[in-house]
Amino acid sequence: MPNTQKKAPTLWSRIRTLVLVTFLALLVWLLAESRMVQTRTVELQLVLVGNNQDPAHQFVVRPAPNQIWDSFIELDLEGSLASLDQASRDLRGRVQLIVGDHIPTRTGTHDLDLRALLRQLPALRSHGVTIRALSKDIATVQVDEILSIELPVRVDLPSSVALDGPVRAFPQTVTITGPSSKILMLEGREVFAKPTPGLIPALTPGRLEIIPNVAVSLPSFLTDTATAPGWAPTVSPARVDVRLTIRSLTQTTTIDRLPIQILLAPGEVGRWNVTLNPGSEDLVSIQISGPTEALAAINDGTIVPSAVLSLSYQDLERAITTKQIALLGLPGGVEIISQLPEIGFTVSPALAPTQEPPTTNP
Repeated sequence: MPNTQKKAPTLWSRIRTLVLVTFLALLVWLLAESRMVQTRTVELQLVLVGNNQDPAHQFVVRPAPNQIWDSFIELDLEGSLASLDQASRDLRGRVQLIVGDHIPTRTGTHDLDLRALLRQLPALRSHGVTIRALSKDIATVQVDEILSIELPVRVDLPSSVALDGPVRAFPQTVTITGPSSKILMLEGREVFAKPTPGLIPALTPGRLEIIPNVAVSLPSFLTDTATAPGWAPTVSPARVDVRLTIRSLTQTTTIDRLPIQILLAPGEVGRWNVTLNPGSEDLVSIQISGPTEALAAINDGTIVPSAVLSLSYQDLERAITTKQIALLGLPGGVEIISQLPEIGFTVSPALAPTQEPPTTNP
């Protein structure tokens, strides 16, 4: 009978066996570790989202007023290592609370049970992860329905701007869309379009002008909620064109009749007789233009200009018979439009008084 003898294990075979046993032990440990129940704390951001699926009934949501709102909460999650890892990846650090899904579609204030809502998240339910604790159990939110209203546009101009005729915005109405709590306060109101003051002086007085792209401004009480997404009212269109006619700074009027006065050079008064030709005694139908206030003063008699035939010493010595009339006493800024006429007259030396001969005694 042959004698069999076992070979002693070599060093390499011993090393290989040790590595294999270690690897198998590590796999068993990892499997047990992945299935062992553990606890992990994660931070989630709460994102409030309104519904936009139904165009006829849209809602917006925000944290309830007068509430200190912290959009981040901490959750203590319990589950296996693998399920916790997968749930953390699916959550991605945030969760959306949507009106209609997690938040009631009713206008008003609502208390949300965060524990109950978060338990229903697919990221937790599908992986068998449970919530042991969270930093905040209740979140109070405000829900409001989106409404629209059409309002007239009023053009707001400085009081110093004088207009000829009405000023209008085109289009004459705009649509305001926003939360019902604000929109209902707009009934019977109007919005304003205020042109930049620097544009007004550049307009041509007396001509219809258009100021394009004037922004429409809302009442101040509508702009206090602009920090909450969806709660800031919108205007459509946001800009309008303003059509207006600036009253001309100058106007025109006619002086019907002024008596012509004769003005002689100093020292010539009493030495000459000047007689106006028949029909030349008055200046008639003279057109003038100037500031509205100045012309109004002439028309109501507060200021009375003078029509003057002014004759110098040379005019009298040459015995001229025609000369152009001057119009004096007009207020500043008033100009004469009509051509002032030349009138006819006669000039003759004044006769010295007749002296009586002296009387003699008989």
